[in-house]
Amino acid sequence: MSLLSGISAVNKRTTLLLGGLAFILQFYLTEFMTIRSLRPDFLLIFIVYVSLQHGSFAGVIAGFSLGLLEDLSGVGSMFGLAPLSKSITGFLIGKLQGQHSRMNPLYFHATWIGLILFHFVFYIFFRFQTLYETSPEQFFLTWLFSATYTLALMGLMQIVKPISEIRLIE
Repeated sequence: MSLLSGISAVNKRTTLLLGGLAFILQFYLTEFMTIRSLRPDFLLIFIVYVSLQHGSFAGVIAGFSLGLLEDLSGVGSMFGLAPLSKSITGFLIGKLQGQHSRMNPLYFHATWIGLILFHFVFYIFFRFQTLYETSPEQFFLTWLFSATYTLALMGLMQIVKPISEIRLIE
Protein backbone atom coordinates (compact mmCIF):
# COMPACT_ATOMS: atom_id res chain seq x y z
CA MET A 1 0.00 0.00 0.00
CA SER A 2 1.41 3.37 -1.01
CA LEU A 3 1.85 6.10 1.58
CA LEU A 4 -0.12 8.48 -0.60
CA SER A 5 -2.66 5.95 -1.85
CA GLY A 6 -5.58 8.30 -1.26
CA ILE A 7 -4.19 10.90 -3.66
CA SER A 8 -4.63 10.58 -7.43
CA ALA A 9 -1.57 10.17 -9.67
CA VAL A 10 -1.85 13.72 -11.04
CA ASN A 11 -2.12 15.18 -7.54
CA LYS A 12 0.85 13.06 -6.40
CA ARG A 13 3.02 14.39 -9.22
CA THR A 14 1.87 17.96 -8.66
CA THR A 15 2.44 17.70 -4.92
CA LEU A 16 5.91 16.19 -5.39
CA LEU A 17 6.87 18.84 -7.94
CA LEU A 18 5.66 21.65 -5.69
CA GLY A 19 7.49 20.06 -2.75
CA GLY A 20 10.67 19.97 -4.83
CA LEU A 21 10.14 23.60 -5.78
CA ALA A 22 9.66 24.54 -2.11
CA PHE A 23 12.89 22.69 -1.27
CA ILE A 24 14.78 24.52 -4.03
CA LEU A 25 13.35 27.87 -2.91
CA GLN A 26 14.30 27.10 0.68
CA PHE A 27 17.95 26.57 -0.12
CA TYR A 28 18.65 28.87 -3.03
CA LEU A 29 16.32 31.82 -2.64
CA THR A 30 16.53 32.18 1.12
CA GLU A 31 20.22 33.05 0.89
CA PHE A 32 19.12 36.30 -0.71
CA MET A 33 16.20 36.77 1.67
CA THR A 34 18.15 36.31 4.91
CA ILE A 35 17.74 39.22 7.30
CA ARG A 36 20.04 39.16 10.34
CA SER A 37 20.38 35.37 10.06
CA LEU A 38 16.59 34.87 9.92
CA ARG A 39 15.16 33.04 6.94
CA PRO A 40 11.63 32.40 5.78
CA ASP A 41 10.49 28.78 5.94
CA PHE A 42 9.16 27.91 2.47
CA LEU A 43 8.97 24.26 3.46
CA LEU A 44 6.58 25.06 6.29
CA ILE A 45 4.38 27.09 3.94
CA PHE A 46 4.21 24.11 1.58
CA ILE A 47 3.42 21.75 4.47
CA VAL A 48 0.55 24.00 5.57
CA TYR A 49 -1.00 23.89 2.10
CA VAL A 50 -0.51 20.12 1.73
CA SER A 51 -1.98 19.49 5.18
CA LEU A 52 -5.04 21.64 4.57
CA GLN A 53 -5.69 20.05 1.19
CA HIS A 54 -4.83 16.40 1.80
CA GLY A 55 -5.17 15.98 5.58
CA SER A 56 -3.05 15.03 8.55
CA PHE A 57 -1.43 11.91 7.11
CA ALA A 58 -0.13 13.71 4.03
CA GLY A 59 0.94 16.61 6.27
CA VAL A 60 3.00 14.27 8.44
CA ILE A 61 4.58 12.61 5.40
CA ALA A 62 5.39 15.98 3.79
CA GLY A 63 6.65 17.41 7.09
CA PHE A 64 8.88 14.46 7.87
CA SER A 65 10.23 14.12 4.32
CA LEU A 66 11.00 17.79 3.82
CA GLY A 67 12.32 18.13 7.37
CA LEU A 68 14.65 15.19 6.81
CA LEU A 69 15.86 16.70 3.53
CA GLU A 70 16.44 19.97 5.38
CA ASP A 71 18.52 18.22 8.03
CA LEU A 72 20.44 16.12 5.50
CA SER A 73 21.33 19.22 3.49
CA GLY A 74 23.29 20.49 6.48
CA VAL A 75 21.20 23.52 7.36
CA GLY A 76 19.81 22.27 10.66
CA SER A 77 21.90 22.41 13.79
CA MET A 78 20.13 19.55 15.58
CA PHE A 79 19.51 16.45 13.51
CA GLY A 80 15.88 15.37 13.75
CA LEU A 81 14.47 18.67 14.97
CA ALA A 82 13.14 19.78 11.57
CA PRO A 83 11.38 16.46 10.76
CA LEU A 84 9.83 16.33 14.22
CA SER A 85 8.59 19.92 14.30
CA LYS A 86 7.35 19.90 10.71
CA SER A 87 5.60 16.53 11.20
CA ILE A 88 3.80 17.77 14.30
CA THR A 89 2.78 20.95 12.50
CA GLY A 90 1.62 19.02 9.44
CA PHE A 91 -0.45 16.69 11.62
CA LEU A 92 -2.10 19.46 13.63
CA ILE A 93 -2.84 21.69 10.64
CA GLY A 94 -4.13 18.65 8.76
CA LYS A 95 -6.84 18.35 11.41
CA LEU A 96 -8.23 21.60 9.96
CA GLN A 97 -8.81 19.94 6.58
CA GLY A 98 -12.31 20.76 5.39
CA GLN A 99 -13.06 22.86 8.47
CA HIS A 100 -13.04 26.26 6.75
CA SER A 101 -16.71 25.99 5.81
CA ARG A 102 -17.69 24.56 9.22
CA MET A 103 -15.76 26.88 11.53
CA ASN A 104 -16.05 30.59 12.01
CA PRO A 105 -13.43 31.97 9.55
CA LEU A 106 -11.85 34.03 12.31
CA TYR A 107 -11.31 30.91 14.45
CA PHE A 108 -10.11 28.90 11.47
CA HIS A 109 -7.43 31.42 10.49
CA ALA A 110 -6.49 32.09 14.12
CA THR A 111 -6.00 28.34 14.60
CA TRP A 112 -3.62 27.77 11.70
CA ILE A 113 -1.70 30.97 12.50
CA GLY A 114 -1.49 29.84 16.14
CA LEU A 115 -0.17 26.45 15.04
CA ILE A 116 2.52 28.12 12.95
CA LEU A 117 3.48 30.27 15.94
CA PHE A 118 3.63 27.08 18.04
CA HIS A 119 5.89 25.49 15.43
CA PHE A 120 8.31 28.38 15.70
CA VAL A 121 8.27 28.35 19.52
CA PHE A 122 9.11 24.64 19.45
CA TYR A 123 11.75 24.94 16.72
CA ILE A 124 13.42 28.13 17.98
CA PHE A 125 13.42 26.92 21.59
CA PHE A 126 15.38 23.76 20.80
CA ARG A 127 17.61 25.37 18.19
CA PHE A 128 18.53 28.40 20.31
CA GLN A 129 18.48 27.00 23.85
CA THR A 130 21.52 28.98 24.91
CA LEU A 131 19.90 32.18 23.69
CA TYR A 132 16.84 31.38 25.81
CA GLU A 133 19.02 30.86 28.87
CA THR A 134 21.24 33.90 28.39
CA SER A 135 18.82 36.45 26.96
CA PRO A 136 15.10 35.64 27.04
CA GLU A 137 14.29 38.99 25.42
CA GLN A 138 16.54 38.22 22.45
CA PHE A 139 15.03 34.73 22.24
CA PHE A 140 11.52 36.21 22.15
CA LEU A 141 12.53 38.66 19.41
CA THR A 142 14.16 35.86 17.38
CA TRP A 143 10.97 33.81 17.66
CA LEU A 144 8.75 36.77 16.84
CA PHE A 145 10.75 37.90 13.80
CA SER A 146 11.23 34.43 12.32
CA ALA A 147 7.53 33.61 12.71
CA THR A 148 6.49 37.01 11.35
CA TYR A 149 8.79 36.62 8.34
CA THR A 150 7.23 33.29 7.36
CA LEU A 151 3.70 34.51 8.12
CA ALA A 152 4.30 37.57 5.92
CA LEU A 153 5.19 35.26 3.04
CA MET A 154 2.09 33.20 3.84
CA GLY A 155 0.15 36.46 3.53
CA LEU A 156 1.63 37.00 0.08
CA MET A 157 0.71 33.43 -0.84
CA GLN A 158 -2.90 34.33 -0.03
CA ILE A 159 -2.87 36.42 -3.20
CA VAL A 160 -1.84 33.42 -5.30
CA LYS A 161 -3.77 30.64 -3.55
CA PRO A 162 -6.00 31.72 -0.65
CA ILE A 163 -6.36 29.16 2.10
CA SER A 164 -10.12 29.68 2.00
CA GLU A 165 -10.17 28.30 -1.56
CA ILE A 166 -8.31 25.08 -0.79
CA ARG A 167 -10.59 22.23 -1.71
CA LEU A 168 -10.82 19.03 0.26
CA ILE A 169 -9.04 16.14 -1.47
CA GLU A 170 -9.41 12.75 0.13
